[in-house]
Amino acid sequence: MKNIPAFVITTVSGVILDIISKWFVFSRLDAFEKVTIVPGLLNILRTENEGVVFGMFPGRTNAFIAFSAIAIIIIICIYIWSDKTFFVSNVALGLILAGAIGNLWDRIWFSHVRDFIDLHIKDKYHWPTFNIADSLICVGISIMVFSSFSLKKQNEHA
Repeated sequence: MKNIPAFVITTVSGVILDIISKWFVFSRLDAFEKVTIVPGLLNILRTENEGVVFGMFPGRTNAFIAFSAIAIIIIICIYIWSDKTFFVSNVALGLILAGAIGNLWDRIWFSHVRDFIDLHIKDKYHWPTFNIADSLICVGISIMVFSSFSLKKQNEHA
């Protein structure tokens, strides 16, 4: 059975979650205002990223919009050409696509990506601020990687 609804529902839900979370944070916090959620671990911190990962290459919004659009087309093509019977792959590709769409939305409407999740361990380790879309992409890619290892094991045993 094809799991097309899993892909569509995951994608649409992920985009909605990302856009609503950004709207909620950015409508309630001032720039660089911080709300501590878990002391020494998690803050909500309103930031704007004009670059890509870790803020690299700022000021190239049009190039990032083009790159994001191409990535979205590639993700959709991978989905179309893939075996849609494997539920986990449908969900993983849906997560990746949702994250790409969420960040593209920001680049088109705001000329930057809105980040707000500030993860750190005390003052020793600090991860760059990110958002739900970034999380969706990372989780989707992780699922794809881990499921590919389990598929290899299944194929070896068969």
